[in-house]
Amino acid sequence: MTLIGYLTRTHFAEAAIEDALPEEVGPLARALALVDDEPASMAVCTRVQEALGQTTISLARVGRATPPGNATSRILDALSDIRTNTLIAVGGAAAVGQARLAAEHALRRGDRLVLIAVPASLCDFGLARRVRVGQGQTVTCPRPDRIIADPTVLEGASSHHLAAAAMEVLVHAIEAYASPVYHPPADALALEGTKGLTRWLPVALASPTDREAQRELMAAALTAGLALEKAVGGVDALADPIKAELGPDVLHGDLHAPLMAAMADFNAEAVGDRYAAMAETFARKTQAPRFSAEIGAFARAIGMPTSLREIGIDPSRFDRFAEMAANDPGALVNPRRLTPGDCRRILEAAW
Repeated sequence: MTLIGYLTRTHFAEAAIEDALPEEVGPLARALALVDDEPASMAVCTRVQEALGQTTISLARVGRATPPGNATSRILDALSDIRTNTLIAVGGAAAVGQARLAAEHALRRGDRLVLIAVPASLCDFGLARRVRVGQGQTVTCPRPDRIIADPTVLEGASSHHLAAAAMEVLVHAIEAYASPVYHPPADALALEGTKGLTRWLPVALASPTDREAQRELMAAALTAGLALEKAVGGVDALADPIKAELGPDVLHGDLHAPLMAAMADFNAEAVGDRYAAMAETFARKTQAPRFSAEIGAFARAIGMPTSLREIGIDPSRFDRFAEMAANDPGALVNPRRLTPGDCRRILEAAW
């Protein structure tokens, strides 16, 4: 069992759900499990319930499309009803993010939740400073008190879902590294996370039962998540309004490769040698002429879209998307300030 104490307390190991979670929870009478719609979330929740056999676990559901305000009130009411302050977030970004929003709201009214994250897929593990609440808004929230990172949750993941989740994490690492914020430890983590993701994702996709690949891929995602002490940038700002319109059939990671490639060309003059340093971490046989081409080549190799056209994005919506993206907090921390016109040109390049 590996215990990591940076930013929060993280247990990382196969069977960490069965071994570490009961130790962290202790003799707790009741807890609320917040479960999202990630494909593996309910199976992981069953493991959580079985591991905590002496604790009565009540369930609440949340999805990426759930309005954050409504969900926060519902979660806090459920915690009050069962007389507990322990919230276990099981799933991906939706469950962990919504649990963090509930913890932030509870703090504002003078209460403190004990928040435990049990990821059911690759995600940022709740380690970023801020949580996106929709319509260009983000909120600074408490990180999970405990993270139970068990790579066996990746068993049985579909190739598309695994690739999309990894691509989202990868792009966040790239954007964190390119951010002008001075943070050498986070920079090193972003590079190392990218190296692991690009090395092990193709292996995990080719051999879905490879335990080593699952472990190293989960470790790389955790490393990249730790880099999010720095901010992400313009790709999330552009992806969020598009994803909101397309609905659940398109994953965030589907949008991230084409948008990151176009954003990299836009940002190139502002990041110095950072994209070149990031390109050196990519596992590849031949060097691409530009970092944007490097991203495209990697996306093609893992079966991900490399253009917005492939996803079916309607270019007549670009003006609306560009306006929303330029007003998003991510646009403010991008290496180059993004105007609506800039965002429009990036969307056209990605299409």
